[in-house]
Amino acid sequence: MIAVILYHAEFTVAGHTLLQGGYIGVDVFFVISGFLISQILLTEIEATGRIDFLKFYTRRARRILPALFAVIFATMPFAYYFLLPSELLDYANSIGSSLLFGSNIYFYFTAALYGEPDTLLKPFLHTWSLSVEEQFYIAFPLLLLITRRYLRSQFLPCVMLVAFLSLVLCAMTVRYDQQQAFYSPLTRAWELLAGTLLAYHQVRHGRARPRPLLAAAGLILVLGSLMLFRKDTVHPGLLTLIPVVGTCLVLAFASHKNAVGRLLASRPAALTGIVSYSLYLWHYPVFAFARLTSLDFDNGDRFLAVVATAVIAIVSFVVIEKPIRYTRRNRAFWIYLGLSTATIMAAVMSAITMSGFPYRLDQVFPPIARTNEERLESSFLSLNNNIQGGKPVIFIIGDSYARNWSVALKNYIDTDRYEVVAVSYLNCMVEIENDRVKAPSRASIYDKYCIPFEKYINDKSLLSRTKAIFLTSHRPFEYTVNPFRFELLSWMKSHSDDAKIFIFGNYYQLDREHSCLGLMFRTKSDASTCLRLATYPAADQPVEQMPFFPFGLAFNYIDIIKLHCDYDKRKCLTSSGGVPFMTDWGHLTVEFLMTLLDDILEKRAADLQGSGLLDFLVPPHARQSQRTASSQPNAGPTLAAFPQD
Repeated sequence: MIAVILYHAEFTVAGHTLLQGGYIGVDVFFVISGFLISQILLTEIEATGRIDFLKFYTRRARRILPALFAVIFATMPFAYYFLLPSELLDYANSIGSSLLFGSNIYFYFTAALYGEPDTLLKPFLHTWSLSVEEQFYIAFPLLLLITRRYLRSQFLPCVMLVAFLSLVLCAMTVRYDQQQAFYSPLTRAWELLAGTLLAYHQVRHGRARPRPLLAAAGLILVLGSLMLFRKDTVHPGLLTLIPVVGTCLVLAFASHKNAVGRLLASRPAALTGIVSYSLYLWHYPVFAFARLTSLDFDNGDRFLAVVATAVIAIVSFVVIEKPIRYTRRNRAFWIYLGLSTATIMAAVMSAITMSGFPYRLDQVFPPIARTNEERLESSFLSLNNNIQGGKPVIFIIGDSYARNWSVALKNYIDTDRYEVVAVSYLNCMVEIENDRVKAPSRASIYDKYCIPFEKYINDKSLLSRTKAIFLTSHRPFEYTVNPFRFELLSWMKSHSDDAKIFIFGNYYQLDREHSCLGLMFRTKSDASTCLRLATYPAADQPVEQMPFFPFGLAFNYIDIIKLHCDYDKRKCLTSSGGVPFMTDWGHLTVEFLMTLLDDILEKRAADLQGSGLLDFLVPPHARQSQRTASSQPNAGPTLAAFPQD
């Protein structure tokens, strides 16, 4: 629990985040949980020949639900006042799925990869592991009963087989869908069953003789994983065997007779263990709302959040968790459980039905403007519906930025002269093999981008007619994700009619822990707040000095901030038609992009003439005059042309 809290707090020292492998704490938890629950059930079935399901699930309900309900009720007011409608809708859905013990499935389909900045703002994301554990509570007793009744002597081989198959599935799945491997109970079952195997051995043969060296080795494996694993470590997978085996060694061989056992049985460790469930439940929402309401979540804020978590968890344990867990008033408990569940579900359904209460945004983002922007953004997937043969082609490609950029850019392309193909490789695993681009998606939810991307990018009839390629990417010369983008551009150019390449720079961006609309909503101000707090980019930073600058590629760089306002924030626009320049931390809105492009193309045409961009991109209302102007050569300082080395 300490590891998980420190991991989510993200303390930094000299620019380095501490305990990046703290997520391993969850794997340790799964092994311990599998061990304890299996020991209880195996002991019962050995003694009585049966499992008292009512008693078992009543104990589980007393242990889990009262504290969970307390966290839900406590966070509801904060969610209403601080979460955007989409965030509140996600919050409501996550509560509903957690009550049904299916939040791991919900977050697989809706959340980014665990640990990413966006996921740190989801108050109930941590309940995914609680759901995995509950799914184990449902499946394991059934496995136990079946093997007891029909395969009495085969329990151990059955568990070993299931654990092995789960591990193999995990190792295979993490290669193509890390998110599924992370959230799926099928790829996590082997960790819980590792604890089961140890519990079976102890129930049948008694506790193993304490072995200090093996216990110490186990603790070293766990602590080493916590310190050496990183966010980019392939996890869960074969490497996860290290902390899992380490946990089993500690459980099997630590005792009061050796140093490891005495350390883990010390009073501070024991007290932390007693309130560990409350700590687990409270820490994530406390951290999430602290981040949402703090403009600079520094080490001081992190320390206060940890202290607040500890205080709240102790109070919750003393006032709620312990009394209800051990009360003998069963009727009162079930009445409380029923009323609480009904109240929470009513609140959840209200939030879902009302779409997160969007009227709360009216003051900072007018309804008409929101509706118009939603309409524009949703049109991306239909941009390629009417592709026809014959005309020269302009390709617009990129990551998540390509979606809004494509909608805006197409508005400034003469579609009578050019065919426009807009594709995004968002979460596609792009690889060029045998003169063909392969782009399987990292998760099925991204198929809507990856399937069209692979289809159109491999269409040689389109590539052969391509006259221009527009790349719209998050920090194109810095972003460590999708490093294939410049190799892809070179490959496309080699199959084109000597296409010109244009790389568009980014506008101002926030730290990823904040969204512009969230700042506007919480401070009741306009988007100028976002511009003032923007941390990126540095003015006039030479792109040639950036880590992913493609020296071997001929392209034109469009520095949109310099063209628009010359890096003077006082001159930069922050909204258009009531739509802020961005609603998240960095993706420009379509409405604003169209205004930005219109401003640049209208006022800075002379600076663009040398690039050839005006052959492809002109304002609709000034198309003819811009074509005339584009024939007058006059290279400007706001656009850089990089010839191939």
